[in-house]
Amino acid sequence: MTARVASAWNPAGSELVSLENDALRVSVLPEAGGHIFELVDRAAERDLLWHNPRMSPRPAPYGAYFDDWWSGGWDEIFPSGDRGTLHGELMPYMGELWCIPWTTESWSDGDEAVILGSAFGTVAPARFERRLSLRGDEPVLRARYRIENLDVRPLSFTWGIHPAFAVTSNHRIDVPAGETLVGVSSDPSMGVAGQTYRWPSLPDATMPSGARDMRRVRPREDAVFAGHWATDLQAGWVGLTDTSTRRGVAIVFDPGVFRHGWLWQVYGGWRGHHHVALEPWTSHPQQLEDAVAAGQAMELGVGAVLETEVSFVLHQGLEAVTAIERRGDTILVR
Repeated sequence: MTARVASAWNPAGSELVSLENDALRVSVLPEAGGHIFELVDRAAERDLLWHNPRMSPRPAPYGAYFDDWWSGGWDEIFPSGDRGTLHGELMPYMGELWCIPWTTESWSDGDEAVILGSAFGTVAPARFERRLSLRGDEPVLRARYRIENLDVRPLSFTWGIHPAFAVTSNHRIDVPAGETLVGVSSDPSMGVAGQTYRWPSLPDATMPSGARDMRRVRPREDAVFAGHWATDLQAGWVGLTDTSTRRGVAIVFDPGVFRHGWLWQVYGGWRGHHHVALEPWTSHPQQLEDAVAAGQAMELGVGAVLETEVSFVLHQGLEAVTAIERRGDTILVR
């Protein structure tokens, strides 16, 4: 099958625009903040994204509290995580983009199918553009981003890509990280906020080895959660693998843009859910004014543009991701 575009309506009555080839299907809800509703491994007929079993995606009013509207899937967090402020004005929790409608256009021209989506900030004078594309039958979704500063002043921001993945206790997280920082934790077995350790070995006296392997996804029955920062990524990728099927996905990005990774690990302890969000982030901390104070925020000059590409690459036959190799435009997961 050559990559193609399809349009439909989701159960909530919003337009659903999809790209599909033999390897992948990705679907977008433009009205719901450009929300990516599904990312399907078609060979396994499995949606890799987690979906909130108690909530369907629907458009949210500007300023809504993200957690109470979050249906899972994949969202863009810009220009701040948490409740950031810009020029003294408060922005919504988890940024502005997820709670405003996006405009989209889609097309297929031979071997490539594209969904081009864009939105404007409300407080932040910025235009945000995301170009999703599938080529032929490659098992690769390419997301090409463009952020333009429309202000007469420099624009400071933080930006995170926020895909939540469905997991089981057979899943494994791989990150090319050294020092890792515990940001939040519900239980000492997931670390203590402010604690640092060398990935993946978190000191834990309850384990026979004296350390917990944070690559291993825990069962929902453990009723814990944590968010850990990979503060010094050694390369631009993160990976998730189902060791029972030897299938998974790697997110590949420019480490000069996304300098950190946020590992949101929910094993039953947050609202009873079970998922993992592997998030490339430009800045640590996420909250804009804190990142500015720490000298970690990104900044675009007047009229300046940032462009970068992030790829979601399906892999099979592996029990772990150890490296990403590029051969021209081809991305190989090792």
